[in-house]
Amino acid sequence: MSSYGENVKSPITMSRHKKAGSPGPAGHRPGSKSPASTSKSNLSHKYKDYAAVVIDTGTGYTKSGLAGDEKPRSIVPSIVGVPRFRTKESPLYYIGKNIPQRRAEVSTHLVMTHGVVTDWDALEMLWHHIFYTELSVCPEELAVLVTDAPMSPTTNREKMAELLFENFEVPAMFVAHQSLLSVYSYGRTGGLVIGSGYGTSYTAPVHDGYILPHATYRLDIAGNALTEYLAKIMGESGNPFQKEEMEVVCQIKEKCCYIPEEYEAELNADEKKYLMDYTLPDRQVISIGSERFRCPEVLFNPTMLGYPEVGLHVQALNSVKKCKPEREADLLSNVLLAGGTTMLRGFSERIKKELQNMEPESKVGILASPNRTFSAWLGGSIVASLNAFQNVWINRQAYDEKGPFIVHRHCF
Repeated sequence: MSSYGENVKSPITMSRHKKAGSPGPAGHRPGSKSPASTSKSNLSHKYKDYAAVVIDTGTGYTKSGLAGDEKPRSIVPSIVGVPRFRTKESPLYYIGKNIPQRRAEVSTHLVMTHGVVTDWDALEMLWHHIFYTELSVCPEELAVLVTDAPMSPTTNREKMAELLFENFEVPAMFVAHQSLLSVYSYGRTGGLVIGSGYGTSYTAPVHDGYILPHATYRLDIAGNALTEYLAKIMGESGNPFQKEEMEVVCQIKEKCCYIPEEYEAELNADEKKYLMDYTLPDRQVISIGSERFRCPEVLFNPTMLGYPEVGLHVQALNSVKKCKPEREADLLSNVLLAGGTTMLRGFSERIKKELQNMEPESKVGILASPNRTFSAWLGGSIVASLNAFQNVWINRQAYDEKGPFIVHRHCF
């Protein structure tokens, strides 16, 4: 696998040499010291010699891997299942798709809601699984870069630092904004990021490697809301789906839905233009019509879901207008898409058309990387692998001296 890194060694080799295997979900309890833990004095600066761990925890999925990699080594759902009745054979917890289908056996915990951590115990279990099972590394030996969603509470960063230093005993860590990392994934230091993932959408201007928080906006309509809305309108059309069939609905959304440049024109077009058959996993064939484009239209018209907010395109322009006038042209000509929901067919064309209509005197440029489903993770992989970044990490000594508040001074 090719690497963005500069003279960075792989921690996989190191971990195997030190027998830092994978305790797995039934291994030592999260929060306890790893059996492979090494003395802190011996590890004070060794982490700089090895590739860091990069974790992008999202509302729907968590991407993880090693700095310098071109894509995540692991993508798991950000949900944790804890057995209701423990036996000697049962694990301490289940992660993502490993959660038993019979939900009476487990209590499920969402790590995040709309980009904000809502269950810190679940987050600890998730990261424990990622370190020891998905990546087979020891966090006590490696620096760790984690991400933070736009407009999340500032206390999120403090708690992440506390969790990594106190519970996982990492030698160094860093928290970076997802929007800024997405910009880095494009090889740039500025632009207007329009992100839409599983739980939240946002618009965030970035200038010279700094986010502009006063001009950042969030919309709590994204992939999951679209899936639920598609299930609703398909049910109204005679194709009902049960709650446990949402994964099937999500597949229909990803394969069939599209965003037209002109919504009203598409709505008034001959049904033959958009009517299509779709074969369900049980081989039943259903017909899907205007639901294909009515579903994602809520991104541009949130009132369809009862939300008072403006559409994502208007929100994007509002972000631009919150910046200095001399930066507007540069932002509009460098619109960077991020997140899986922006992969919907027609998304980039619609965004460009709407922005161009609102700003006819400006040149609107859209950049849509094929890797934008994990753009924040990729940006983290790039920046954490740079030699220049190795002096930016927050190390254990600095954390012990300043406490978790140090993230507000050192993390961008």
